[in-house]
Amino acid sequence: MKLFDAHCDTLYEGCLKNIPLLDGILNISLERGLSYAPWCQVFAIFIPDELHGDEALKHFDRCRDYLEEQMAECRSLMRLCRTAEDMREAARTGQCAAILSVEGGAAVGGKLERLRYLYDRDVRLLTLTWNGRDEIADGVLVPDAGGLTPFGYEAVELCQELGIVVDVSHLAEKGFWDVEGCMRLPYVASHSNAKPVCGHVRNLTDRQFEAIRNRRGLVGLNFCPAFLRDGEDSVDGEGYATMEDIEHHLAHFLALGGEDVVCLGTDFDGAPMPQGVRGIEDLERLYLFLEDKGYSKRLLDKVFFQNGWDFFQNALTGGL
Repeated sequence: MKLFDAHCDTLYEGCLKNIPLLDGILNISLERGLSYAPWCQVFAIFIPDELHGDEALKHFDRCRDYLEEQMAECRSLMRLCRTAEDMREAARTGQCAAILSVEGGAAVGGKLERLRYLYDRDVRLLTLTWNGRDEIADGVLVPDAGGLTPFGYEAVELCQELGIVVDVSHLAEKGFWDVEGCMRLPYVASHSNAKPVCGHVRNLTDRQFEAIRNRRGLVGLNFCPAFLRDGEDSVDGEGYATMEDIEHHLAHFLALGGEDVVCLGTDFDGAPMPQGVRGIEDLERLYLFLEDKGYSKRLLDKVFFQNGWDFFQNALTGGL
């Protein structure tokens, strides 16, 4: 089975807790993930909202250095992909095709030279905010949230020039529409679900999903129970959401014409998981569950791999 996952926090958790990527106890390990071939994984460096300026950048560097150490220990199993050719070579040689992202614009610190620095350290996707406020924009939990700041517009433009994919997950709705209004390239919501199915503020309205669809962007299904089912209002405890709830969001997005847009954005190691999903090893069970529900292999292969793969094959060919 082929697999593409647009978002996990495994890199952050591994660095924080000094857990190896090869065979650790997190939701994702290289050992378990490489049962899929090809396997392409976007690894996020999460920037907590309480970190700003130099502290946020130091945190990024610490996590990036941890990744370098892990790759040195298992280089034959993992390739950090800066280009589309890197992705193809990883697939050809049976390696994990790893794409590096940053979750939270605080790492940029309001300085365009820091955005260039992130690119030089192999970041190829930037989630503009987490839930709070940074120099780029407001996240979804900011009261009376605004949109992109003047610096935010500059940062989005530079992302497009460099070839960093813009990610609107966690971004407040006003900021979303600011991004939609200024983008010239497709963009993504790497780990966001359907608000009509679950009304959590982190999820996308139909209008937002359709805007991403019309841009030929990408939306990753998030497995966090609080974003799957109304009433699961804590992201910290075990919930009652199931694979059935994941299917409801998939069905909704497909009804909006999302066959070429939807992928997985699991949020592994960044949130509790629904019942039946302990980690990456259970994604084949999810595939079979959806197949039993009547989804075709052709469609499921798109959702589980091809849509994400094709998007990044185009995105990692360079900027504007």
